[in-house]
Amino acid sequence: MKAFIDHSKKILFLISLALSLQSNINAQADPAILKVQLTAEKTTAGKIDILLQLCDVYRAADFDSCLSFSRQAITLLKKESNPAKLAKAEMFVFSYYYNEGFPDSALALVEKNIAWLEMEPSLLPELAQYYSFSGLCFMKMDRKKDALDRFYLALKKAEACKDYIVQLKARVNIGWAMMELNQFPSAIQNFHSAIQLVEKKKLTEAYTAVIYNNLASCHGSLNNVDSAYHFAQTAIKKAKENNDIVARANGLFILGTALEKQGKLDEALRSFLEAQPLRQKIGDPFFIVSDLAELSNLYAKMGKTTEGIQSGEEALRIAETNKISAKLPMIYTALATNYEAAKEYHKAIDAYKKINALQDSMYADANPKALAEMQTLYETEKKIRLIEQKDNKIRFQNFLFMGIAGLVLLGGLLLHSQYKKYRFKKEAQQQAELLLQQEQAAKAVIEAEENERQRIAKDLHDGVGQMMSAAKMNLSAFESAIQFTDAAQKTSFSKAIELVDESCKEVRTVSHTMMPNVLLKNGLAAAIQDFTDKLDKSSLRVHLYTEGLEQRLDANLEIVLYRVVQECVNNVIKHARASTLDISIIKDIDGIDATIEDNGKGFDSTDKEKFEGIGLKNIITRVEYLKGTVDFDSAPGRGTVVALHVPV
Repeated sequence: MKAFIDHSKKILFLISLALSLQSNINAQADPAILKVQLTAEKTTAGKIDILLQLCDVYRAADFDSCLSFSRQAITLLKKESNPAKLAKAEMFVFSYYYNEGFPDSALALVEKNIAWLEMEPSLLPELAQYYSFSGLCFMKMDRKKDALDRFYLALKKAEACKDYIVQLKARVNIGWAMMELNQFPSAIQNFHSAIQLVEKKKLTEAYTAVIYNNLASCHGSLNNVDSAYHFAQTAIKKAKENNDIVARANGLFILGTALEKQGKLDEALRSFLEAQPLRQKIGDPFFIVSDLAELSNLYAKMGKTTEGIQSGEEALRIAETNKISAKLPMIYTALATNYEAAKEYHKAIDAYKKINALQDSMYADANPKALAEMQTLYETEKKIRLIEQKDNKIRFQNFLFMGIAGLVLLGGLLLHSQYKKYRFKKEAQQQAELLLQQEQAAKAVIEAEENERQRIAKDLHDGVGQMMSAAKMNLSAFESAIQFTDAAQKTSFSKAIELVDESCKEVRTVSHTMMPNVLLKNGLAAAIQDFTDKLDKSSLRVHLYTEGLEQRLDANLEIVLYRVVQECVNNVIKHARASTLDISIIKDIDGIDATIEDNGKGFDSTDKEKFEGIGLKNIITRVEYLKGTVDFDSAPGRGTVVALHVPV
């Protein structure tokens, strides 16, 4: 999974997403006709409108032309008083800086515009877009948390002015940032929300290729290779339909990474090579470098070290020319792999040393061992070359000695390698057996707990409940027959009947809570709705959204999910002091995604001691029993989000 994260999440497809979303997609006019109209137009306002249309035509295909037309428009706008169009014209300048690999220059332009747009309430949509732009710059500068803050600001501003296009951008960008921070379930949820927004508001389909690329990346990072393959194919199809070469290049690259993960190296190579001319046409060195480094890695796996070294060295040249230091560890890793396969050990050693100098955490543990092995092989070759320079007799003797020593060393290394392989295999078997035992133990505990709940609920309902009901009936009959001496006796007797009646109701409530009939009869969605309807709405407002639960799930799955949601809600009631609780449960082809979010006091989710309590342990144990994942996102004063994914 680590390789997929490194080559799918961190290097390729998401930074370019927003530039395919930066301006409203309209039916674009023929640029030749627009140029003729520009020459014939007499008014300044008319020229500005045509120049902005030309910018929109060229913004994704010809960055230099887009920049030229935008600067002409800015020159004319400085003589006019139209801040909205000036802000739009400078968006295209930002797009140029960003695409050409100058995020610092792009960010400076964005911050300047944000400063004065904040003072122009009528330009709230433009302000929302510029907050998105600033987040993009921060992402390209590897400042992910700053970027996430800006994307949330963009979403807030877009919602305030009901700009659904910018809402869509912000939602996708938030998903991107979540993905970069390894919050994959949250990222997937945001991407699905973006697709729902496209469908609900009937927005242009041009955005969906980018979103499906991001879904493919997330599923690849979660090692859901089949889902990654499916979403990448969908993205490529959408990109072709909308002539989006950026999304198509990204989709091809993600597809290639998935195929490589599946061991289909020839198909992966074809996908990478198909993406290359598209990358060259786009011209962004950030992605060209990433593609070349990954292509170099693939060549090494295929034994094509000449092509691999050429690709790696070309990536290194472009990265150094464009000062893309973030990509150097992956480039040197690809080169080291190819050098080692080509038996150019001294070059492999140099590459590993450069990786260590960059202090890349991915290789901190592996490098000392790799360097030692490479150094041994290199020194052995050097000694052999020195021996060959001596006279025949000494050379023969030394060669024989080194040959014997090499065989002994090789035999020792082979025995050591076989021993390590055997030990690792045994450890893996033991670990697998331990995990199986833990899973069986968890299953037994959960099943025993549910069986006991059912038994107690049945005993309460059929035993204690019926006896209490009979007692009430007998007391009521006795009340009609008895002659009370005064009103106080009658009042006391009536209170006794009321207490018995309240006890009956309490027994029914407890039995239904322990094993709700609505869950057994109508399914998960109805059971949770019934459970939340019984909460005190004056102190806690609950919003429940379910999708895809029309068909009944496996009974065991429904019970466990119900208990998880019930435990989360009880935690909110007991500890959160919240006024609002949002519950979302969505079932699709990949499984069930659920979020429980409150606006309560929150807690430090990085504090491991907080997870020592029985409640949170029960949630984690039950989700793991279903082979799912659960994430807790919370901080003091910020509320709590519990996000879980369960495969079906």
